[in-house]
Amino acid sequence: MLIQRFSDAASFLAEAEPFLLEAEIENNLILGVARELASREPPPAVPPYFAAVRDGGAFLAIAFSSIPDKLGLTRSVSAGALAPLARDVHAACPGLRMVGGPEPTAAAFAELLAALRGAVARPHMRHRIHALRRVEELPHPAPGRLRPAREDELDLITGWIAGFLADISDRGDPAAMARERIGGGTLFVWEDGRAVSMAGWAGKTANGVRVNFVYTPPELRGRGYATACVAELSRLLLDCGNRFCCLYTDLANPTSNAIYERIGYRPVTDGAMYLV
Repeated sequence: MLIQRFSDAASFLAEAEPFLLEAEIENNLILGVARELASREPPPAVPPYFAAVRDGGAFLAIAFSSIPDKLGLTRSVSAGALAPLARDVHAACPGLRMVGGPEPTAAAFAELLAALRGAVARPHMRHRIHALRRVEELPHPAPGRLRPAREDELDLITGWIAGFLADISDRGDPAAMARERIGGGTLFVWEDGRAVSMAGWAGKTANGVRVNFVYTPPELRGRGYATACVAELSRLLLDCGNRFCCLYTDLANPTSNAIYERIGYRPVTDGAMYLV
């Protein structure tokens, strides 16, 4: 076994994309992030971390980090691949606070990395990846329509993104995210007289795309707005040529899981995030 680091996303994809596409939905995050970084001009000021454990030409496990405090993993083909990968991550990514990926790989890797740091890994969130290939018709859809978020809604969207990040216990700059999402045309709102809910997309892969940033302010919840918003956005993304849409759900939130199932999303695999 050997560790191979890649200098940039383009060189990483040139070698690793065929392996990742064997489980495209499960690997949607790393594929989407790598594709976005490979197309970015100018390239990121801080180079992302892409590393793989290989046995001959075969990939056994992959880790990536495009945000200093987070690391993502693929499923490990070999349990023995995780220890050398953890040592390389420990050396290359000192600012990490969270690792995530499919189970049981994520739990095993988090324990190894935390031990190298003299710490104990702690569960943060259990999630499930779902995929949709056809939108189910809703029997009683919420009133309103889907439309792109507008520049004049920057303050509103910034507040909603702040609420979304708080709900999932995540960090980030809500204003910067709002500007990027609205400017890139990847964030949509459900309008019922006014904007009442939002959903976005990211992470284009060879055959699909990821739905994210699903949020309705607390005072407007329970009216079906998020369901209608995600359903129509998913329909739009399929109509644009994607063969599937995927999304992540928090397994501790049965409401959102039920909502997505009604739309047509079906479970693919489970994963988790750990604090290290």
